[in-house]
Amino acid sequence: MISYILGYNTSEYVDETVLVMLSMFTPGRSPAVHYDYATFIADKIHEQFMNMERERVFKYTSFIYHLILYNQPDSFPIALKKLDAKGNRRSVIFWTPVFHHIFYSPYNYCEFIDLFIHPALSLLLSSPPPRLTDEMQKILQLSKNYSIGDWYFYQDHTVIRMYGCELAPYRLPKYVPMRLFALEYFRQFGNADMVHFHSKNKKAQLKIKHQLGPFIFNKREEAWEEAYKILKSFQLQTSF
Repeated sequence: MISYILGYNTSEYVDETVLVMLSMFTPGRSPAVHYDYATFIADKIHEQFMNMERERVFKYTSFIYHLILYNQPDSFPIALKKLDAKGNRRSVIFWTPVFHHIFYSPYNYCEFIDLFIHPALSLLLSSPPPRLTDEMQKILQLSKNYSIGDWYFYQDHTVIRMYGCELAPYRLPKYVPMRLFALEYFRQFGNADMVHFHSKNKKAQLKIKHQLGPFIFNKREEAWEEAYKILKSFQLQTSF
């Protein structure tokens, strides 16, 4: 319920926050301590920034995006719905429908990444992020003698192709975030492994990175299918 009120369809962003909020209460009694929620969020965001280089994952990205969206709404060429049907001001988490799985949105997921997420990251970082980071390129092509895939830069989208995968690659945003790269990597690599090794009862298997961004690849038989389901929910188009 708390996740829904905050506008999220997952508890990924609120688990620790909820524990802090619940720690204020004693059953049957009024709250004795009023927790400084703003300071808590500020401290956690600062901690995440300090550990970014080591952990490679920033848990509170959504908070940063919402703050930027609230303070600089005119800086981005995307449609925002600030008022509800009665003309009342909506919470910033509901300004853009791409954060919520609804049937109608004036832009698709890839357009939102390119028109908002990339410009927002450019404001946060010293230089604009590349279309595909060095880490992603090294995963696909570690050296001339060890390559597992290629990438293709089109005018409005990016495609990565894993050798041996028999699935049509998705058209990813022009600027690919690690979350989408990881899902497409697991989906294609898992398919290649299942088709050429696991399904033929071969002992040898392709060596795969078990953790990319926020995702961990545990069960080969299920993980690539789960990655496919998540990507499908974004309604991405295939390359062919």
